[in-house]
Formats: sequence, structure tokens, C-alpha cells
Amino acid sequence: MAINIPYRPELNVLSNGVTLLNAPSSSRNSGVFLIVRAGSRDETTETSGLAHYLEHMFFKGTEKRPTTKIISREIDRLGANTNAYTDTEEVAYFAEGPATAMLELADVICDMLSRPLFAAEEVERERNVVLQELSMRLADPDGWIWDRLGTVAFGGNQPMSWSAAGFPAVIEKATREQLVDYHKMFYAPKSMCLVISGGATLSHDQALELLADIPMGKPRPRKKAKWGLGDRYTANVRPVTAQEEPQVHMVFAVPGIPATDRRRTQLSVMTHVLGGGMSSRLFQTVRERNGLCYSIYAHHAGFDDTGLFAIATATRPKDARKATTLSFKEFRKMASKRVAADELAAAKSAMIGRLLRSTETAIASARFYGSRWRAGLPLETPDERAEAIMKVTAAEVQAMAEEIVSGIGEVRFALVGPTDQGEELLSAIEATSSS
Repeated sequence: MAINIPYRPELNVLSNGVTLLNAPSSSRNSGVFLIVRAGSRDETTETSGLAHYLEHMFFKGTEKRPTTKIISREIDRLGANTNAYTDTEEVAYFAEGPATAMLELADVICDMLSRPLFAAEEVERERNVVLQELSMRLADPDGWIWDRLGTVAFGGNQPMSWSAAGFPAVIEKATREQLVDYHKMFYAPKSMCLVISGGATLSHDQALELLADIPMGKPRPRKKAKWGLGDRYTANVRPVTAQEEPQVHMVFAVPGIPATDRRRTQLSVMTHVLGGGMSSRLFQTVRERNGLCYSIYAHHAGFDDTGLFAIATATRPKDARKATTLSFKEFRKMASKRVAADELAAAKSAMIGRLLRSTETAIASARFYGSRWRAGLPLETPDERAEAIMKVTAAEVQAMAEEIVSGIGEVRFALVGPTDQGEELLSAIEATSSS
């Protein structure tokens, strides 16, 4: 049974339109998490990459803290750390440190977002840093696959098909004026949530003061995503030398469900049974019984209006077809037969343990609540999420599997390897429908 904790998240919409979310706990630390619904799918072909570029520039100085060094020293002095990320549907800026320093940390984060200098020399200097981060990501096979998966899963030059890191061509030509305009237009108060977690809380008046100078943009409607407007697969052929062990990295994707779908908990349990850990069906079949890979897992990403269900692994090129066949046979079995009671109970127990561990720190708790706010989900506590997981039945898991498996005909995938094995793997997937 989950342990009941007497702390509840409290959400208030400030008079300026920003949401304040206090999520107190008994922690001696505090997490400050400022999330904005302004990700890569909110960009255009002319601005794709500016959200990520902007994320970098916020750390390059403000009117109050004019240099990166000043910001870094203040964070270090507080015994804290800070970071940020850009994703498909949001950007976020965060810090974690002693609860006694929460107000100072919140001031730094809100200052960076509200009053960035965008100094011309820093714009030029950071341009290469952003491009090098993108190059580093694409040099890694897994980074390339996840970066390019959207081009085949969605395709059609839809914003959903673009990399969250952006287009190098846009970043190379971006001007200071473009960054300033993007900041003003895309950072809307109604799209912002300031989450304070751990051993301190922020008052309404304190939050208003910290956010007095935020941009006043307006939320923009998102173009509805359509599945499968791209090619069936994309391949990055990378020859290997005689000294290297050849390997092919593969991620297969089928349509999922939106983040707010009422069946999201059932899908999370189904995903865990299939590929959520060392005792999952994919791991036991593909790795343990057949020795074809080191790692294999299933994953679901839910968005505003769509979802993506994926199976990811890497193996020797000569074993790629067999690994694919075994994976999709296990995938189809999820829909053809109900999960046994003991397997279901073990999966739910594992999920709850991971959930409670993964939300233990102040910043992890802040991200948990901030991400739920971004997706428009109820502000359930981790313990309430655990209770929801416990209620999932075998029949619900099978029903969810039936829907996801029915999308195999729409499968899209990305691979990196010494040869293009795309057609061979497509053939392997199609053959599992009659086996």
C-alpha cells in the first residue's frame, strides 16, 4: 500500500495570468520549476530552434545579473544547482537547493526569464554552443534516432515532426532581434506555471513581485498533428571499421493516445508489462532467452492531441530481423491474451516503487507536478497515482493493448547501422500478423 503523506499541492492563478503551484513536503530542500507551454511544435520553419536557443540565452545575463559568471556564482553560493530543457510541447527552467534559499532561487529563475539581456556578443558566442550540442546529439546513434523519429511518425513538415533542438540552418542565421521578438511573442503568462516544491512555499504577493516583468504574449493555437505523413522509415547508414563491433539501433513507433486520455494509466501498465524492466516480456524474450541485445524497452509519449508508442533496442545487424520479429510477436500477444494475475501484480508493484522513488527529491516533485500541469492533467499526488495504478485490471490492459496493437499497420521507425535494413525489418513486422 502507498504511504499517505499529509501534504497537498495547491494551485492558484495569479492576477497576471501565471499559475503558481505550491507542492510542499517535509524535504529540507526546495525545487523551483518554471515551465512554459512553448515548445518545438509551437515554432515555424523560420523559427524552429529559437526555443532551444532562447533556453541557452537566459543563462547569459540579465539586467540584475549581467553575466553568466554572476548567475553561476549566486547559484553556487547557495549550494544549489540549475538547468533547463526544451521539448516538444514545453520549455522549463529550474533550480534546486536548501529550502532556506528558495526565495533567492526563485528570484534567479524568474529574473532570467523576465529580463534577459540578449547581449549581442553572447548571442554570437552561444550560437556555436547550441550547434555543437545538436552535433553531439546527432553523433550519438540513439540521439539521432529519437531526434529523427518524428519525421517519419508524423512527417509532412508538421511542427510535431521537427526536432526539439531545431534546424541548424535557422540557428546559424538567427539574429538578436529574432530572439527578442520570440521571447515577447511566445512567452505568454497563461502558458506559464511556477512550481515551488519541498520545504518552502511562495505566497501570492511574492510570486507577483518575482514575475512583475514577464513577457505578455498570448497563447498560440497548435496545429493538430496527423500520423504517418512521412516515409515508412528513415535510416542513417554509418559504416564501421574492422576494429568495431557492428550494431544497428532501432526505434519502432505506432500511434498512441493523448496525454489526457482517461485510459492513460491502463496504457502505462500495459507498457510496463511489455517493456518496462528486466522482468518485462521484451527483456525476457529478446535479451534473456535469445541473447540478441543488451537493452530493450517500450515507451509511450502523450501529447496534447496525439501519442506515440515506441519499442527501442539495438542488436547485431545479422540479428535485427529476429529481434524485430520477436519484439512484435510479444507486442501482439499483449492484445491476444490477458495478463496473468501474478504478472500484473508484479508490474504494478514495480511501477509504484519507481514512481515513489522518482518523485522523492524536491526538484523531481516539482517536475512531476509541473509536467502534469503542462499536459492538463489532474494534480494527483504520487500516492494518488499509485492508487490509480493499483486499480488497473487485466481486462483494461488487454483492451488498451488491442487498440495500440491495431496501429501496427501504421508503424514507422528509425534506424542507425552499417547498412539500410529498413525493408527487411518492415517485412519482418508484416510477417508477425500471420504467425
